[in-house]
Amino acid sequence: MNWSVLTLKDFHFLKDCLLSAGLEGSDTSLVNIFLLQKKYDTKTAMEKGFLFRYYSGAENRTGYGFPLKLCDLKMSEEDKNHTLKEALALIIQDAKEMNRAVKFCLLTESQKTQIDSIFKSYFPDFNLEWQTNRDDCDYIYLRQNLAALQGKSYHKKKNHVSRFQRIYEGNWEFRSLNLCSISEDMIFVAQQWLEERLATVEMGDEDKRILNLEHDMIKSALENKNDFALDGGVLYTNGKPVAMTLASKISDKMLDVHFEKCLSEAAANGAYAAVNWCFANASDSYEFLNREEDMGVEGLRKAKLSYHPDNLLEKFYSV
Repeated sequence: MNWSVLTLKDFHFLKDCLLSAGLEGSDTSLVNIFLLQKKYDTKTAMEKGFLFRYYSGAENRTGYGFPLKLCDLKMSEEDKNHTLKEALALIIQDAKEMNRAVKFCLLTESQKTQIDSIFKSYFPDFNLEWQTNRDDCDYIYLRQNLAALQGKSYHKKKNHVSRFQRIYEGNWEFRSLNLCSISEDMIFVAQQWLEERLATVEMGDEDKRILNLEHDMIKSALENKNDFALDGGVLYTNGKPVAMTLASKISDKMLDVHFEKCLSEAAANGAYAAVNWCFANASDSYEFLNREEDMGVEGLRKAKLSYHPDNLLEKFYSV
């Protein structure tokens, strides 16, 4: 296959022809595919009416992603009608030519089942065994639950929001990225958060590299915010930006929350809960919010679980 780095021109083509119905995983967000290329050394190829991805990360993030179906009026009828079986045949051929194993990663259970069925029927010489990593599970929430915060399960979260509103009474607001020019304020919050993190948390060089890479991704996303059709917003107290969130569409039902940052002083007063609540209310055209994985970070896992996900979307990789 003709593997390459995804360009902005490719992105424009894909956002118009990627069949996103039924997609749920954060790995299938086009913005994520674009932004995470450097982190996971991701390469993409468009062949026979499919978008192919190859990841070169850790063991559970090494291999081919699930082939994503494309449909474009300019494509030949033959390419439009190519099936998953033919896409997998291309992967097998590519793996042989590239001298690498036929491995898959970041597959949902449904995607894994489809591949198993086709391999059993058409490629019986390949016997795939699967594992899953709890750190890779996407946290998917009913948006309405995060917007309403009703019931005993959300009592503490509602108290955090109420506390924030009480402390900053009359001196706070949430501005939406779709309605306001707030990119610089988003970058300000992200930069201040990064500086606070580096100054207060002991970490190795690799962790520092990843944090700086993430900051570069935020800046890159905002530089292309119109192309990416980004969603998100900034929370202000006393006229100053203290928290931000940045998201993009996975499907017509699902919004992927890529980044959420909050400065420490405001965080101590409930700003994380407040920006989450504000954004959930501002995203009423979507049914679900995918808040991505916790990467095995204990504090992050505790925080994500405290919002009671509707689904922990497992991701499988073959071994």
